[in-house]
Formats: sequence, structure tokens, C-alpha cells
Amino acid sequence: MKKSQPIGIFDSGVGGLGIFKKIAQLLPNEDLIYIGDTQNCPYGEKTIEELQQITANILNFLITNHDIKIAVIACNTASTTCLDFLREHFTIPIIGVVPAVKPACELTKTKQIAILGTSRTVNSSYQKKLIEQFATDKKINVLSVACPDLVTFIEKGELEGPQVEKKLSEYLTPVIQNNVDVVGLSCTHFPFLIKQIKKLLPKDTIIVDSNEAVAKQVVRVLSTFPPEMISKLEHKPKYTVYSTKDFKSFETVAKKLISDGDFSKLCTLINWEPLKI
Repeated sequence: MKKSQPIGIFDSGVGGLGIFKKIAQLLPNEDLIYIGDTQNCPYGEKTIEELQQITANILNFLITNHDIKIAVIACNTASTTCLDFLREHFTIPIIGVVPAVKPACELTKTKQIAILGTSRTVNSSYQKKLIEQFATDKKINVLSVACPDLVTFIEKGELEGPQVEKKLSEYLTPVIQNNVDVVGLSCTHFPFLIKQIKKLLPKDTIIVDSNEAVAKQVVRVLSTFPPEMISKLEHKPKYTVYSTKDFKSFETVAKKLISDGDFSKLCTLINWEPLKI
């Protein structure tokens, strides 16, 4: 392996760009490849077999064309359904995103938490196992809320407005009624709506997501690699962001989502490319 090998990251669309940003922040010298698989978005409506085929195709592309050293599934739906399958078929380290059940259970004081995600994620056996592992013995009640429309809003770059507020209010009403004090965002798209979510929840409600935890796991895995495989401090990173459909629309929305705050210059460093696989 060569030290110039990049880290590969993929999601059904723009959602995983939050993880992309965190990895870029924690590993500022590493080359990153991101694929927004807009051709197959939303993943939450696919069967497990379809998702396994889709994610395997993406990983094959990243390994064959970019020789990636680590793969990050920046999608809760794909992680909960395909992580074990992909680890059986590929030899490189693969890091997934798990529903934010554990951190929510650790933070709750009312023993009432809510997990927001796609229908596929909140109904997955993976999430149910996490609930059994971290909530059941502690007698913590977990309200699982499927929010199927939020991904569509975010993919269009609609982060506010009456339609978004109406849907959020609908999803969050049972959360408020159940005295929930910690909300876990178990879809990588949802943190882009965190400001709007906070407006509708009681002021002291804690909101957690997995973006930083995933980025820190990438750092930990990379620390086990031989020194020659870790980019040096003087290495200027290369970022490539692909989308598999509606490239111009994807690029416009993606730039809107990741050009805020400390990452205002990130978009200028990215090579934006359409992709067909």
C-alpha cells in the first residue's frame, strides 16, 4: 500500500457530507473520496438485497479506481443492513454509522429517549439489538420515530420553510408528549436540520448524532496503520466528491450544506465530478 491512498466515504446523497466534514477536520492531511449515490436515493426504500448489491458496487469502484485504504459507510440505513455483509466480502477496514442509542441512553435523566431515523433504520434488527443492549436493563423507554420525508427535503436543499416545519412538528409531537430529554439523530442527513429541530423541542433537550464519533473511529483505525500509510503534515489533501445522478443539483445543494463556519473554504478544495457505476 502507498501513503497516498485516500479514505473512501459514501452515502445515498448529501447526508454523509457531515461525516466528510468531520473527517476533513480531524485528518486535515488525508485525501478523501466521497460518493453521493443520488441514483439510488433514498436507501430507506430499498430491500436489503438491493442495498447489499448497491453498496458492494460502490466499494468495488472505490477500491478499484481509487485504491482506498479505509471505507466509511456514512449512512445509517446502509450500515445497519450491509456492514456485516461488506466486511465478509472486502478486506479493507470498513467503518459504519450506528443508531445513536448508546450515547442517548448514557445522557438521559428522564429515562425517555427518542431515536429519529429512516423507516429502514428504526425498524432494523440492528437498532432493536442496541435498544436491548443499552436501554432495556436500565428501564429506559426508547421512542423510535421514522421520518421518511426529511431525507427528501435535505436532498433538495430545503432546510427551512412551512413544509419542513410542518413535517418536523408532526415527527416531534410524540417526542415532546413523552417527556423525552435526549433525541438521537440516526440518519446522517438529519444533523443538517438540527437548528430547526432545536426550535421545536423544549430548550433543555439534548440532541446527539454520530458524525463526530464516526470521524474519531476513522482516526483510531488509521492510527493502527504503518507510519508510511499515514499522510505527512506537509501533504496537501485532495478531495473528490462524486454524485451518481443529477450532478449539478447535487453540487449546488452540497456546497450549500458544507460551506458554513470553519469549512467556508472546503468547497474550493473539492474536485466535483459526476459518476456512473
